[in-house]
Amino acid sequence: MVRQRLWRALTLGCCLLFSLVRASSQTNPAVEEWNAAFEGSSLDSSKWERFSFEGANGGTFKVEGGELRMRSVSGSRSGVRSKQKFTGDHFIVEATVAKVGAALPEAGGSGLTPGDANLTILFDDSGRNRVEWIYTSEGTFEAWAVVNGQGERLDNRKLATKIRNPTIGIVRRGDDFLFMLNGQTGLQKTVKNLPHDFWVMLYGYGSSENHWSSTRVVTTKPARP
Repeated sequence: MVRQRLWRALTLGCCLLFSLVRASSQTNPAVEEWNAAFEGSSLDSSKWERFSFEGANGGTFKVEGGELRMRSVSGSRSGVRSKQKFTGDHFIVEATVAKVGAALPEAGGSGLTPGDANLTILFDDSGRNRVEWIYTSEGTFEAWAVVNGQGERLDNRKLATKIRNPTIGIVRRGDDFLFMLNGQTGLQKTVKNLPHDFWVMLYGYGSSENHWSSTRVVTTKPARP
């Protein structure tokens, strides 16, 4: 059922991408694109900064093999945030997950717990206003919206994929947010009262192993008078 729903949404996802590009014929330029790959042996400080909005810093962090590879510490929300602050209520944000692995066992616990890779739209420095699209080490997805510190899970707990290195994305059209998998819409929800200024953050909750290979942001520019 989920797979059929994703396939039916393919046309919609393509139309969303096309609509942003098509706008370039109406204003020049109408779209701005920001791309970031993880090349070399260190984080590109012109595009990214280490960032945490909950818990302690620490864990492992490295850039190698064309990937950003992170594993933080228990109870933390720590990763990287785009240096650039973007603006707009119509945008596409995509990130390709190279790998997501289980979290380390908690003190006194036994065995590994599922890990996750979080693509997050941050609307402030505190994390009190954000939208997250989460891919877990079990192949499932979670969509969350946090507005003024109040979190709400948006999905039906049934979204999943067998793709091991998916490109996950969040599309905003005003108050409508679409949660994407490889260009296909898995979920669409309305979330109100979120600002237009935002950063992009990549992280894994707690000690989740999360590797990323690229990120892309497309925003529309306001029409000129």
